[in-house]
Amino acid sequence: SRSSSNSSGNSTNNTNNKSNSNSGSSYTFNNRSLVHNGQGGQTTVVPVWRWRTFVIILLVTAAAGLCKEPGFTVLFYLACAELVVRGRPSKVIAFLFGFALLGALRTWYVGGTEAGFGYVDTPIRYMDSKLTRTLSYLHQHAYYAKLLILPWHQSWDYSFDAIPMVETLLDLRMQGIFASYLAIFVGATLGLRTCGRSPLLLLGVGFIVIPFVPASNLFFLVGTTVGERLLYPCTVGWSIVIAATSDIKGSLPVPRRLRGCLLAVLSCLLCIYIWNSNVRMGHWKSTSTLFETDALHWSKSVKVLHSKASELQGRDDLDGALEYYLKSLAVFDDQAITDYCIARIYLNLGRYSEAHTRFDKILNGHGIGFHDGNDFLWMTDLGWLLVKMGALDGGIHYLREGLSRMPYSCYGWNALGVAQANLGQLEPATQSLMQALQCDPDSATIWSNLAVVFLHRQQVPELTEAIEKARSLEPNLPIVQHNVRIFSGLGLPGEMPKMELYIPLPGRR
Repeated sequence: SRSSSNSSGNSTNNTNNKSNSNSGSSYTFNNRSLVHNGQGGQTTVVPVWRWRTFVIILLVTAAAGLCKEPGFTVLFYLACAELVVRGRPSKVIAFLFGFALLGALRTWYVGGTEAGFGYVDTPIRYMDSKLTRTLSYLHQHAYYAKLLILPWHQSWDYSFDAIPMVETLLDLRMQGIFASYLAIFVGATLGLRTCGRSPLLLLGVGFIVIPFVPASNLFFLVGTTVGERLLYPCTVGWSIVIAATSDIKGSLPVPRRLRGCLLAVLSCLLCIYIWNSNVRMGHWKSTSTLFETDALHWSKSVKVLHSKASELQGRDDLDGALEYYLKSLAVFDDQAITDYCIARIYLNLGRYSEAHTRFDKILNGHGIGFHDGNDFLWMTDLGWLLVKMGALDGGIHYLREGLSRMPYSCYGWNALGVAQANLGQLEPATQSLMQALQCDPDSATIWSNLAVVFLHRQQVPELTEAIEKARSLEPNLPIVQHNVRIFSGLGLPGEMPKMELYIPLPGRR
């Protein structure tokens, strides 16, 4: 029977009652829940499925996916949980529809699923052998499992050759692959077996496997070899598994004599996690500590060694940086960006012939590490070097190419002005040096060079102003002292004013 009543004439508090005379129970609907009044006075509150709840879940999932792609898998996880635990087809279909909708929108928004990373970042995808690719990807899964359970000797980047390829079935690392997949299979089987009593273990295994799928390279290629950040949601699943394991009576049929050992193992894991978490967070307190630690344990990771070298180069430790750059090239030699960094060190050290050899290698290689956003680096520095070595036309060509891509290079404009002045192109030289002064108005070298150009153009007032400006900035600079002496008429017979190139250490103008 159905009855309705209106209390105090307030229609907003309508309550519909549905009773079952055979069972002696009744259902009461209100605006938030379904209340089941059973026999014996027992009351159960069952949430009502509402479209607003589904919309909120979609929005939260979209926000999670924008933070990191595994967030999109929440809806698929909920669909699997509904299917296995509660078996409500309507909600399973709704979650799968939402998952497909968000996945399609994400693919449309980013223009596909392709990740444009190079050989150094993701070397497996470039392997010719399908067996090597398959086994190496499976080994990555095993390594992720190792990081999930016992994260030791972590790295900020797993580039070539941090995790070597698995090329044969006889590789001993195949045991790790078998162990990882066997553990997942055992966990899922045991979870299904105990699901009737407690779904905790099965839900935990699902929260490990499903969010990991986007990082597995099974359906689309991922732009990283191993990304520890991709394990964040999987760590939640592992925590659920540990909780299910510790709840022996509620979920796992473990003999009494093994319970103490199991709890002891879990306690040891907890201590290891606390210790390792504090140690690893300490590594991240500075780039110096992080790169030093990772370079110590990951001496075959190209990018780890390169980054340690860059950090040393930024601290003006050119000899230490050169050592690590060469170590990185010893692992993988075809790295144009590393060769450029070595060439830049040689320029700063005045080893110009060795720098020229590095630039030749860059021009004859595959350009790994360079793209449209940073190729101005080698162009500007190669142009500077050619001007220094007297190849003015070639230097002007590369300087113009580099400066057209990145005009905020003071030493580049100065070198271009010097080359143009030496070729008698006085007006372009003036413009180039003026552009250099806009970049660095406090450079005594540029003011001194500009004074020489004004001398050749017979612009005496401008010459006087420029050389006085240079002397006021750095009176003890040798090139300034030399030109001041010449312009003052104190030079030796036949002594001429000079123009000078300079190249700063990285990070300086």
